[in-house]
Amino acid sequence: MTLDDDRARAEAYFSAARAPSWESARRQELQDFLEHHRAIGKCVAVVTSGGTTVPLERNTVRFLDNFSTGSRGAASVEYFLSLGYAVVYLYRPGSVAPFARHIQKSTSRELDLEFLDHVLVNRATQSVELHLDGDQARRRALQALQSYETARQGRSLLALPFTSVDQYFFLLRLVAQGVAAWKERALFYLAAAVSDFHIPEHEMTEHKIQSRDGPLTLTLQQVPKLLGVLRHDWAPGAFFVSFKLETDWALLRRKAKRAIDNYGVHLVVANELHTRFDQVLLITDQDERTLERPREAEDIEGSLIDAIAGIHFEFIASSRVHVPDALGVRLPLGGRLPWRRRLPPRLQGAVAVLEQHQEEILAVVLGGLLSVMINMLQNSMRRR
Repeated sequence: MTLDDDRARAEAYFSAARAPSWESARRQELQDFLEHHRAIGKCVAVVTSGGTTVPLERNTVRFLDNFSTGSRGAASVEYFLSLGYAVVYLYRPGSVAPFARHIQKSTSRELDLEFLDHVLVNRATQSVELHLDGDQARRRALQALQSYETARQGRSLLALPFTSVDQYFFLLRLVAQGVAAWKERALFYLAAAVSDFHIPEHEMTEHKIQSRDGPLTLTLQQVPKLLGVLRHDWAPGAFFVSFKLETDWALLRRKAKRAIDNYGVHLVVANELHTRFDQVLLITDQDERTLERPREAEDIEGSLIDAIAGIHFEFIASSRVHVPDALGVRLPLGGRLPWRRRLPPRLQGAVAVLEQHQEEILAVVLGGLLSVMINMLQNSMRRR
């Protein structure tokens, strides 16, 4: 199928599906979050994590589920935040959560009886305490809580939940269109386990399917292939990382290359089922690199995010740096630089480099001016 076919199927899907009631509220949340970080000048990472459900009824009682613990996405959120990214986190409630995962490791993944075994009530003060066994577990939990508080205070993390595949698609489109203006400074890290099939809403029953009606036969339709539409239409200037999981390395490589060729993603993280926590394969259109978990590390995600961030920064450096459209009015190059054609070729190249990096140069100049002004103010106060 071609990109035009995918576009047509995506348009038909969104035209037929009912938009979630929370769509406008989520859009406003995202807009406020992005505006805050646009002013600061951060890069933004969109991380998707967890599995999607396929409801069998409109008033959902039964559903099919794509299993995913969400552990890779949760860990990756922490590492993106530690590198200074603002993170938009699309997650499935009930999956492993950033920061909380360190406490879950030492207690229980669920809020269950096993977790309550670690909760103590101080009768004298009527306070509730969480008991963790071992100094390492306590240090890990304390560091996680401090890191989360830093992210919360800095408004660096926006968490947006989804459950069904329809909710995921609407949320992904909303976020992609919201970050499109960030162009190469936006990174998509698509680690969610998305259903390949669904039941269109108009084919669902209204209420719970009754068992007394006899055997149940389901006819599922393919979901639209949105990766190409996301990459080329919704956020065409962004950097894209997708994931593949297989049990055969040869098939894994072929499918990863196909994702690059068909959809134009910049990087595929290829996982073999049995070794995925210790080794991944990073595949681009020109290169393949094996990445292994360092012996002293608890997980591979720290090294993975370091590698991806390095590739992303290289992508930013090789792309044109865009001044935000909201800042001033862009003038046509031909009308304002007629003198360039009269320059020697070497000087023309120098001017092109200066234009390409005008935003960084402006930041350095403004930073220098600010430093001078602060020094002048300090000297003036000393003289008083």
